[in-house]
Amino acid sequence: MPLRETEAIVLRTYRLGEADKIASLLTRQLGRLRAVARGARSLRRGYGGTLEPLSYVRLWIFDRENRDLLHINSAELLESFFEMQKDYRVQLAAQYLAEVAEQLLPEREANDRAFRLLLAVLRALRHSGEVNRPLLYFDYWMLLLGGFLPRLDACAACGRALGEEDGYYAPGAEGLLGSECRIPGADQRVPAATRAWLGPGCHAPIDRWLEREKAPPGCRELRRFFETVIESHIERKLITRAMMEEAV
Repeated sequence: MPLRETEAIVLRTYRLGEADKIASLLTRQLGRLRAVARGARSLRRGYGGTLEPLSYVRLWIFDRENRDLLHINSAELLESFFEMQKDYRVQLAAQYLAEVAEQLLPEREANDRAFRLLLAVLRALRHSGEVNRPLLYFDYWMLLLGGFLPRLDACAACGRALGEEDGYYAPGAEGLLGSECRIPGADQRVPAATRAWLGPGCHAPIDRWLEREKAPPGCRELRRFFETVIESHIERKLITRAMMEEAV
């Protein structure tokens, strides 16, 4: 039962008994996992705010193979995003990041790029106060890293290039439809100009992208299309997505 050191982002936590806490974690070296912190809710144990949701921490974990629930030996806080709770829109966006990471990433598979992505987007939310583009950037890369990113330049039904034509989709869609293949219910639109703008921007570091460009019209619509694709692949509705409908 080796003691492993790893960086981690706390996705969410659950109470366990009177003093313990279970943390859902995205770790850099061990992937996504769950671990119990004995006495984490006790003042004497010394965790303090280390295991609060969306904290960036360094952990020492007893790594047991074939165990769903590992044990945290100790934790050190590296960076806190607690102050983002002051802005309801930013707080919802951060919770969305955590939910998507928890639902889309497989368990116990190390994914350094996904870890760095989540950390970078959390920092972008905190520093910029902007919501739509950080979420769009996150969705784009999570789908790309998972191999689920649909083509944005062609109709998913017939393969015809969309060119300067807007794309359409319905709930449950995994791709965009051109006007000729548009089906009843496919009334959600993604503007062509926004699709063309996305690719080059998302391949730059997020902080540089936010600084040098302004969000074009249609940014929110494209983000919501990616959210639909994510829900299609995880085969469930995202709780935070419904909460963001009006606020974000």
